[in-house]
Amino acid sequence: MDQVCQTLYVIHDIPDLCQHTKKDKKAVDIVWERRKMTLYIGTNYHPHDWPREQWEKDFARMKEAGFTTVRLGHLCWDSYEPQEGVYTFEWFDKVMDLCQKIGLGVFLDISVRPAPRWVHKLCPGCNIYGKSGNEQGSLRRYMEDVGDPAYQYYAFRFAEKMVERYKDHPALFAFGLCNEIGDGYFSYSEYARKRYVNWLKKKYKTVEALNCAWNSWRWSRRVNEFNDVFFPENEIAMGSPQEWLDMRRFYSDEIGEFIGKLASIVEKTAPGIAHSSNHYAEKDKFGFDYMKYAEKFVDYPGIGFYPGYEAGDMDHYQYLNMVYGQRLTEMRKPMWCLEYQTGQKGIQRGPYGALRMHIFLCLLNRMQMVLGWTWRTMLAGEEQYLYGLLDHDGEPNYNFFEYKWIASDLKKLEKFAFPYLPKPEIAVAYHYDSAWDSQYDTLQFRQPYRVAVTEITRALWKRNMDYNIIDLKNRKENYKVIFIPMHVIIDEDTAEAIRTYVREGGTVVMTAYSGIADQNGKAWGTPRPGRVDDVFGIRISGFYRTDQQAFFANDCKTWNDGKSVRESLQIKCEENTVMVNVDYYEEIQLKTAKSLAVFQGKEMCAISENRYGKGSALYVAVEPNRDITTFLLDVFSKRFNIEKALELPDGVKGRKIAQHQHFFVNTTNKPISFQVPEAGIGVLSGKKIEKEFCLQPYDGELIIAEN
Repeated sequence: MDQVCQTLYVIHDIPDLCQHTKKDKKAVDIVWERRKMTLYIGTNYHPHDWPREQWEKDFARMKEAGFTTVRLGHLCWDSYEPQEGVYTFEWFDKVMDLCQKIGLGVFLDISVRPAPRWVHKLCPGCNIYGKSGNEQGSLRRYMEDVGDPAYQYYAFRFAEKMVERYKDHPALFAFGLCNEIGDGYFSYSEYARKRYVNWLKKKYKTVEALNCAWNSWRWSRRVNEFNDVFFPENEIAMGSPQEWLDMRRFYSDEIGEFIGKLASIVEKTAPGIAHSSNHYAEKDKFGFDYMKYAEKFVDYPGIGFYPGYEAGDMDHYQYLNMVYGQRLTEMRKPMWCLEYQTGQKGIQRGPYGALRMHIFLCLLNRMQMVLGWTWRTMLAGEEQYLYGLLDHDGEPNYNFFEYKWIASDLKKLEKFAFPYLPKPEIAVAYHYDSAWDSQYDTLQFRQPYRVAVTEITRALWKRNMDYNIIDLKNRKENYKVIFIPMHVIIDEDTAEAIRTYVREGGTVVMTAYSGIADQNGKAWGTPRPGRVDDVFGIRISGFYRTDQQAFFANDCKTWNDGKSVRESLQIKCEENTVMVNVDYYEEIQLKTAKSLAVFQGKEMCAISENRYGKGSALYVAVEPNRDITTFLLDVFSKRFNIEKALELPDGVKGRKIAQHQHFFVNTTNKPISFQVPEAGIGVLSGKKIEKEFCLQPYDGELIIAEN
């Protein structure tokens, strides 16, 4: 280990290489004005994989296909720095010059992951260690611990050199903050444990406060000094939910701070140059708290988007759509899809037109850029059977011709009100801590948190309604309604945010499974929903599990198979009813609230409402559910004072993107006829469209009123 690494490991922290700086506002506004009325399409390309004589041919073919942009540079740090301190940028200079010559804008990734082998050799704390403490060989990508200070030293040194070298190149369009940060593996090394101990010291200050937060006297787990703490996971067991939640927060903070430092390097070294990232904050077993760190690193929201080929209801797309919405937050900027599906692993292509249909849906969802992954199907490596726009032999396939078709469409559409940037009247609150806390106790929380949020967004999707996914503690916009699904944890800041919003005239709709635990993940010893029971004017006095009869009857097959026995409940509000199938529902004891809806046949309140200040707080007694959300939107739309969305047949999605401009997408494999709000001209077809319009399978159309 060299002297630099030794010094960094002694202090267990990396010097702040650069302060996070905000760009000059005037410069940013000028750049944004220049970009905002343009749609970009292109692909991901890996020049280090192909012979140099192939580069110009590939770039020329991209240009002929109508592509405007190419993403380069990711996943190849050791192609620029094959040995420590030895830089070989000259080969890539030629790549950039070719892009300039041909007229392609370059989205340039700063490839600080995966770390080269020489970094792993120099920085033992960068390596992944398993739960038993054994060092793991870096067999695959993302097998580096980004919180390691020695790794950060080399990664940020490389990032500064790369940004400095290409910031003024005429082909440069924007920088990328590496690839899929948030994907990877936990490291249970002694290096990471020491950083974790320091993190706990900063958070709790005293051992007494730590013991109180973790309730560590339970089962004789009391901590006598900070250095006694170890990670609450090993090969055979997990610690308490309180310890486990803090471990997740620690890893999240390290990843969030890492990508924030990378953004700072770009903003300091290349002020005014845009940047984005296809980070992986929502990765199931890793990830980080995106809402907490978005303001520190996001310039343009970015994503890698792989929707599959589903049509109609599109379950997989609905989950991805929730993730997509989380990335957008409240930034009022369009989405950059830095990776977009071409083929899949083991599937060369889907139905012709299905990718185009999904890209049209993303246009409805504020997309500005789509870059196909990948250009040519790779000849080796873990993704050699993930099919691109060109086959293994370099010949175009159906995906290529579909992307060429899409490029032609985007060129026509960008002359109108795209990218579409609505100002939603509805928000859906997302809570990182609740996601992880509920994942610990799956016998209590049968509905996964992200499924719960998706249930709400599905209903909004069905009604063609725009929404933002927000962090309640950092809300920027005003909304008429905020849905709060399954906020298991209610911390002080979240409680105050709810209280203030309702008191000032807002309406919240909170679902069951909410307000169960405090900020440490400890169950409330006070009335639920904890900290906000007065806002909602209720007490949750009990709950029902619809599979408990089977359980008590020793129906082991039902229980052990893990399949919920769901119960159909009828909810009635005045003359309106809805049937919902649920696993879990709660008993609401009304205090100052009144009952808006009841479970028929049970004489129980299903939806309560409490007037608090100038606003209203509604509580729904069932787990987050798309049907009851749709019911709420239909029955209470006048009360919510929400602008009416387009009423379209199932399978057709649409928005009014500007005055006299309506965009429609058929998500099914069948033609669908419907009434359009205004007759006009179809921008993509060039045809005159009357009030009755038939949209072909997987097709889309922008209708411009003739007047």
